[in-house]
Amino acid sequence: MSCEPETHYLQISGRKTQVTRGGQGPPLLYLHSAGGETEWTRFHAKLAEHFTLILPAHPGFDGSEGLGAGASIDDFAWHYVDLLEELQLEQVPVVGFSLGGWTGMELAIRRPEKVSKLVLVNSAGIYLEAAPIAELFIDDLDTLRQRLYFDPLGPAVAESMPQSLNDPRILQWMQASAATARVAWHPYLHNPKLPMHLKRIPCPTRILWGRHDRLIPLAVGEFLASRIPHATLEIFEETGHMLPFEQSERFVRSTQEFVLG
Repeated sequence: MSCEPETHYLQISGRKTQVTRGGQGPPLLYLHSAGGETEWTRFHAKLAEHFTLILPAHPGFDGSEGLGAGASIDDFAWHYVDLLEELQLEQVPVVGFSLGGWTGMELAIRRPEKVSKLVLVNSAGIYLEAAPIAELFIDDLDTLRQRLYFDPLGPAVAESMPQSLNDPRILQWMQASAATARVAWHPYLHNPKLPMHLKRIPCPTRILWGRHDRLIPLAVGEFLASRIPHATLEIFEETGHMLPFEQSERFVRSTQEFVLG
């Protein structure tokens, strides 16, 4: 596999699916967030120094065909079961960020033999009445920046989200928001049945969370760490929801040490 990323399109259960691969080393599946970070970012490149990084676009995101009306996160999970079969990966470590973390948990519950290790980064999927998920589907970019980042004026912001409605990235951002809403509008960014099934995740699990996540509170990470059998929680200080962008070097280092350890 070339160190340089290459994007291909596969037919997964009859749907066109965009998959970018790059790097060298053992395979690592990265499941992206609702923000749709499907382009090769700085932290993807750093991960690819240690792994053959597999970066698919979820159904409905970027160049991947959507699942159609009535789709749910359950369909996302089965889509990735089919993708792993197509890639002939019997078992693989999985990193999931936010929406991708939720998808990774659902995948590990349905096909535990497929996931060797699981890294959950500020993961969606759980609703706690005492710590509800904040509203993600808003048009005010300033408010969204305040909600997603510890420092809404920091360099991570320009790297990872549109800066105005005139930013060329705004159309892809809007597409990602619409694709997320199709599977996570109601129930909002969670699966009410997921808590009772977390005990079915048998693999070693590392949970990474920004202490100052204003979208999905740290209490959710603490809940996951208490319910997933072999889970440990690592808290990132002065970090919001966009942890892989805000703390890219530490994120990569923690992931590498856990997956290869």
